Amino acid sequence: MKHLWTAALLLMAAPAGAQTVETATGDWRNIPPMQHQMGAGLNPGVIAAIAGMVDEGECTIPGQRRGRLELTVPFLVQFKADGSIDRLILHALGCPRAEGLIASELLGLIQSGGFSPADGPRAGWFRSEVGFSHYAQ
Repeated sequence: MKHLWTAALLLMAAPAGAQTVETATGDWRNIPPMQHQMGAGLNPGVIAAIAGMVDEGECTIPGQRRGRLELTVPFLVQFKADGSIDRLILHALGCPRAEGLIASELLGLIQSGGFSPADGPRAGWFRSEVGFSHYAQ
């Protein structure tokens, strides 16, 4: 199952038409991994917003419950030869708004070098994941 993001998400995340953002599921183990730079992670405000969606019942993400959010979200990136992002595919969570927030953050992290191919910029598909947790106090 794939969801294409609205033009509004693409405009928020990057210049219009720069990338395609989708969700999907599958076995991505055969795709080369990316390097993850220490400290590259989602903005705490985004994590809190997603936790709020779960707490308020707006999102039902399997394995998550009110007051406790622990997620690892696999994703794929297709780079162009110049190192720019062509496509981002986020593992589907079943909550379009949360997926949109995560995708927007990931685009920024990838563009700033938080995730990159191990052998330097080059065309092709690469995989990684971002994990985070949030606990109500």
